[in-house]
Amino acid sequence: MAKQLMIYDNIQPLSSEIHRNWSVLVEDYSFVTHMISVPVLATEIPFASAEFPIVFSATANEGEYIPLAIMGLKEGENLILNEKNQFTTRYIPAFIRRYPFVLGGDKAADTMALCIDADSATVIKDGSKGRKLFEENGEQSAHLKEVVEFLKDYQYRAEMTKVFCKRLHELDLLEPMQANITFKGREDANMNLMGFYVVKREKLKALSDADALDLFKKDGLELIYSHIQSLSNLNVLISKKSAQLEAAK
Repeated sequence: MAKQLMIYDNIQPLSSEIHRNWSVLVEDYSFVTHMISVPVLATEIPFASAEFPIVFSATANEGEYIPLAIMGLKEGENLILNEKNQFTTRYIPAFIRRYPFVLGGDKAADTMALCIDADSATVIKDGSKGRKLFEENGEQSAHLKEVVEFLKDYQYRAEMTKVFCKRLHELDLLEPMQANITFKGREDANMNLMGFYVVKREKLKALSDADALDLFKKDGLELIYSHIQSLSNLNVLISKKSAQLEAAK
């Protein structure tokens, strides 16, 4: 089965009858080794921007964008994980922290199904270790209840993120980003990073007073400046890649 939502292999509705003995243990993050970027919520930008370059990516829907935290420069190569598949950053995006759980179903419905990636290596089907999902009587464990609240909050903040990105589009603040990355003595490793969007300071300064005030009052300016400042973190990824190339000589 093809991967869904980038990291999920086999999403199934969680059931106390079927999954009564299951537990979950995230010991490493090998499930994101192939990802060079990860979606972030708008409210995460001030935190994630301290360690990741934050950019925007256009979706299949015209005029819609999603914020991304960049984790690598080459397709299939995550530079943020160490040799033990642990994050080298202090902050881990919520998209990854919610794994192997996700809410499924129609977003317009009153309720969405709590689902789990049944084929995930983080799932312990005999419950021999990790955090239990259900109590002996079939009730949700305290951990699973926390997961449910986390997922509900994630869903709410995802809708807020859409509103924020829509506003950036309406104000015509986003422009295509392109970065030519070169490595001394390794011309074969040079790359061209493109396909992302960033907010340009010039366009921000050209906003009307009314639009600027509206952004400020809705915390949009804070998110925008955090995003702009985060772009310097691209140098951190370049340094990691350069060190990797040196070690491979």
